Amino acid sequence: MTAIVILGMHRSGTSATTRALGLLGASLGPDQNLGKFWENQVMRRPNERLLEAFGGGWECPPVMPEGWTADPRSRALVPEARRALAEYGAAPVFVWKDPRTCMTLPFWLELLDEPPVIVFIHRHPVEVASSLRTRNFLGTAHGYALWERFNGDALRHADGLRTIVFEYGALLADPQGNMARLVDALNGWGVHLPNDPATTDMELTPKRRHHEADPSVFDDPVSTPSQRELYAILPRFAGAHDAFALDKPLPEPSPISTELLEICAQLRASRQETRQANTDLRRLAGSRKRLLSRLIKTSLPGSTGQLDGHTEAQSSV
Repeated sequence: MTAIVILGMHRSGTSATTRALGLLGASLGPDQNLGKFWENQVMRRPNERLLEAFGGGWECPPVMPEGWTADPRSRALVPEARRALAEYGAAPVFVWKDPRTCMTLPFWLELLDEPPVIVFIHRHPVEVASSLRTRNFLGTAHGYALWERFNGDALRHADGLRTIVFEYGALLADPQGNMARLVDALNGWGVHLPNDPATTDMELTPKRRHHEADPSVFDDPVSTPSQRELYAILPRFAGAHDAFALDKPLPEPSPISTELLEICAQLRASRQETRQANTDLRRLAGSRKRLLSRLIKTSLPGSTGQLDGHTEAQSSV
């Protein structure tokens, strides 16, 4: 069983690409597991819990410590992850998409029967940030910081793996040609899909693209030098790689972007603590209300004098 893992930042065409591969015959898993964006939700949950275990989430990804895949917090999620993989059954090829996997892929590599094929799709950071502003109300600098983290981690973690890289706008400009090149690469790697891109409606159309930026430039003053440098080098990775390799280290994210995501993580943790405190208060208030109600009932004329099945005398012992 071969996994095709879709890597890329949110709002970058990963859903459309996953849908297209599903229409070409790759298994998406049981229908009841599929979410709105063709994500296998059973597979997504370990990813969410991994990021939470290390103090973050998709919108504020944590910096994973050295050796994090062997950390007890990661190992505790292995049984759940194995059960999720088992739900694909005997499918010869399955495709799986969750942008969080850009950061968690090393965890999954230890669980898969064989190295996966990586399909990495990236999109102009201005388009990604605009889409995140519309859908998630995230600021532009926040969107750029996430774009940099997701794409940078995807490239680093694809090292040594069979990988094909697309730019979202180029993919939509020639969907049949690009998907035919993907299928050719898969065939060359011994991974075969039953349907032909030339005769399959893969539902890849420019209508899916609601934000469009000039691909020749990324010079937003809100962006950082490392983000602009990453955008400049992404095109050279286009195409299929039998064993993906970076020719030189990627630029390190600027401190301001790292600090922004750390602040986001702190705010997330604070909100979670507040929600938990409110839940605890509601439970306490509910317990007190039920106890008061029972006490009142036991004092009414004709009461049996019982409290939760015990007599008042027993309660006082």
